[in-house]
Amino acid sequence: MSYLDNLVKDFQDHYDRFMESTQLFDQFNFDTSGQFVPIDEAEYNKVTDHLRLEIMDIDRFIKVNDCQEITNPVFYTRDNIPTADGLLSNTIFGITQADRAGIFAYISLDKYFIDPSCYKNWCKIDSNVKKVVHKDGTFSINAKGEIVPDPNGSNGVDFLRKNMKFIKFKTSESLKRDLRVKFLEKNKERMFINKWIVIPPYYRDTNSGKRSVGVGGVNKLYSQLIVAVNSIKTTQEYGFDLSGAMEGRVQEILVCIYDWFAGNSNKTIQTDVGAGLSSKFGIMHHALMGKTTNYAARLVVTATDNKANRPEDLKASFRKCFAPLAACIACYRPFVHYNVRAFFEREFIGTNQYPVMEEDGTIKYKTLKDPLIEFSDERIKKEMEAFLHGYNNRFVPIQVPVEDTKKPVYMQFKGNFAKDNMSNESIMQRKLTWCDIFYMAAVEAARGRMGIITRYPIDSRFNNMIMEVEVASTKDTEPMIVNGVYYKYYPKITNEMIGMNTGTAFVDTINLSNLYCSGAGMDFDGDTVTLKCAFTEEANDELRDFVKKKENYIDFNAVSLRTSDKDAIQSLYAFTRILDDDKSKLTQPTFK
Repeated sequence: MSYLDNLVKDFQDHYDRFMESTQLFDQFNFDTSGQFVPIDEAEYNKVTDHLRLEIMDIDRFIKVNDCQEITNPVFYTRDNIPTADGLLSNTIFGITQADRAGIFAYISLDKYFIDPSCYKNWCKIDSNVKKVVHKDGTFSINAKGEIVPDPNGSNGVDFLRKNMKFIKFKTSESLKRDLRVKFLEKNKERMFINKWIVIPPYYRDTNSGKRSVGVGGVNKLYSQLIVAVNSIKTTQEYGFDLSGAMEGRVQEILVCIYDWFAGNSNKTIQTDVGAGLSSKFGIMHHALMGKTTNYAARLVVTATDNKANRPEDLKASFRKCFAPLAACIACYRPFVHYNVRAFFEREFIGTNQYPVMEEDGTIKYKTLKDPLIEFSDERIKKEMEAFLHGYNNRFVPIQVPVEDTKKPVYMQFKGNFAKDNMSNESIMQRKLTWCDIFYMAAVEAARGRMGIITRYPIDSRFNNMIMEVEVASTKDTEPMIVNGVYYKYYPKITNEMIGMNTGTAFVDTINLSNLYCSGAGMDFDGDTVTLKCAFTEEANDELRDFVKKKENYIDFNAVSLRTSDKDAIQSLYAFTRILDDDKSKLTQPTFK
């Protein structure tokens, strides 16, 4: 055998092993001439390894785990003690955390119903199935194995169960339909169930207080299932024929419980549950949104305002974001608190006669009365919380504790109007507000510290965006120099505005550069991000170094994700679009 033949043989061996391990061509194979040819399904199933979903054997699960039956839909007795045979029973589930997190139970359905996963798939490929379950008409099985309306036929889940061997699921060229058919064919023997598993109570939230006890989520669905099953028994005992409506309700409740765990919310049963574990409105997302994180803020993303003559004049850029003042206070809380306390110490320590402003704007010198006790750490925390949560009253003037006066007097704000970081002679004199102090403290806290903006879910490193933080305040701002410090976007506050409603005066979204959209998979239609900030010098140095690296710009394919091509296309469309009302105003071209 020649050297070339050995090389070809080695290549073929390596290729065969590669095909078996990676299975990139799972629907085709090579024939003897080296051409691609389809392989049959049996061979495909042998070489293909994929996720397989099977229905749980509920009876075997109950027997192996020695599960007990729950029969009472009532959660608590009058003394707020869990009922012995209820969904939160201490007798069935135990009292220790380990027991209540590991013991399952079950609900007897008294008769057979369709497993929710099979029911949903079956309804997708045959609309008559739901009518049969709800007993909305009578049906029969024709020679082709199809469920067809028949005035002399029957209905109900028992009808489907008895005729399951005659029913054939029709396939088509649709891949989704074929997957549903394969799933139903594979689970024919376990499709009908007469019991339903109840998860341990540790994973079902309850809210027990002194006056009331609340349950929600899947607890209510379990309770509704028990009530519906008991209603079927009761109506049969009294001779009423409501089996169609009640059996249909039991089936739909089972679907709702299934959706609570794995799918989207079912609107047939009105509950307060979410939309499954996943999705935007799922219970996982809802639970995470309801949790609070120390020194972090959840904000809606908006595009930056492009009303600027130069790129450096933009409020938000690739290097920095424009975050609301309240969010910055929450993220930099320890530093803001320290800066506010330092401000009062600079103002009052060593000062006996202090200039204060009266209601009419008159400036007088008064003797202070323990100002540092008045503006203690507890007072600063209280005012900080009031500012964070009191949206309508953020321009609160700061009263000064002085002796020998019954009228309130206030601290005085002195700031010079600025232009291009240069002060002019004009000075604004008004009452100093807590907003002024918090803004200056937040700007000082954010200076030199990096922010980490996270867009969930995190599927790549580009979902964490690292940049500097620029503190935003009111929508209307003006450049000011206060105590020798230049503030480019100082909140615009006048004497007339103090005490007025500030509900719409402040910026409450975070401005980000559109260059981050493609990498984080976000846009400006209501997407939310989490803002966190690095505290230590080591963490900030590490983040500043990362911003300069190539990993912050290109992905694994060496393609830059910091692009804004869609915005250019949208802008060109907006600039060139002619509205219907303007078409008649256009000058028509004339030809000679």
